[in-house]
Amino acid sequence: AGTAAAIGPGGIAEPDPALIETRPDGALPRIAPDGRQPWRVYARRFDDADRRPRIAVLVVGLGVSEGATTTAIERLPGEISLAFSPYGLRLERQFASARAAGHEVLIGLPMEPANFPLNDPGPQALLTGLPPPENTARLAWALSRAQGFVGVTNAASAVLRGERFTASAEAMRPVLETLRERGLLYIEARPGERAPSAVPARAADVVIDERPARAEIEARLAQLERIAQERGVALGVSGPSPLSLDRLAIWAPQVGTRGLVLAPASAVVVRPATAARP
Repeated sequence: AGTAAAIGPGGIAEPDPALIETRPDGALPRIAPDGRQPWRVYARRFDDADRRPRIAVLVVGLGVSEGATTTAIERLPGEISLAFSPYGLRLERQFASARAAGHEVLIGLPMEPANFPLNDPGPQALLTGLPPPENTARLAWALSRAQGFVGVTNAASAVLRGERFTASAEAMRPVLETLRERGLLYIEARPGERAPSAVPARAADVVIDERPARAEIEARLAQLERIAQERGVALGVSGPSPLSLDRLAIWAPQVGTRGLVLAPASAVVVRPATAARP
């Protein structure tokens, strides 16, 4: 037991000083002395006793476009989780707005993609060619950009998913170790990939807007529902295009009418077998 974090207007906990490590190079999330972990404290509340098939949706690539970010925060229901680029200029304010609207938030880590350097994940990207201390410093930079998030995803944007970096077990090992030590979850944004077992994690089942056309998006949402019905849980990832956000805003309120329940990302991760629940 410990002192509970203050709950904001959207039902999400506000940044808790006990969960923040202050360092000369920035503030980082940490596990509180009483054992509370950020991925649980900052999660949107969900009734674990609800036996309906769960669908989680994570919208990635927010924080850079003010318009897309505002639309996602205001139009999408709070059950949809939001991931922000660490390159966003007003992340603390955007995080606060997202939490006030009931969304749990994540950081999208910039990682080396398969077609690097044709697609460039930016000056603070984690790269396979860098020495581990440099990648550790870049990871710390990303994690220090704002407080109050549940974890990270390898989708820095709708198209950058860090394929080359995440394929390297050697490169990913210290990243996952840091996430474990700091009590953060991980969302693997590439369908078909295995989620890591060292931290609370889940891999996406569907990229909702892989093909950015209305019919294609609606087909992917229907596929997501079928997966949830068959397996009991499904996770979709979407970019923040106006079309994607519009279709999600229309689709989400209808999920419950089909015997499903919309859940935050934290409610669908698989917890490590050895992790004690704080």
